[in-house]
Amino acid sequence: MNSVENLIDLRKQPKGCKEHPLIRLKNTIRRMKKGESIKVITDTTTIPLRTIEIIARKNELKVEIIGKNNNVYEIVLRKE
Repeated sequence: MNSVENLIDLRKQPKGCKEHPLIRLKNTIRRMKKGESIKVITDTTTIPLRTIEIIARKNELKVEIIGKNNNVYEIVLRKE
């Protein structure tokens, strides 16, 4: 597995919508190059796992769930 270049924690929601976690995720994905990976942490009570999977599929990324603790998932998204 390639090293993970970025970490996006979707559990943290700053005030306002300018830097909403999903916007940060989409912007990071847009800048990814072939062979790069990002680690995403999400609480499914806030942002469902299915949402992450849909975004990944639209951007032709591979999804690997590497950890789960109750409603919190750790996911690696990889551009191959």
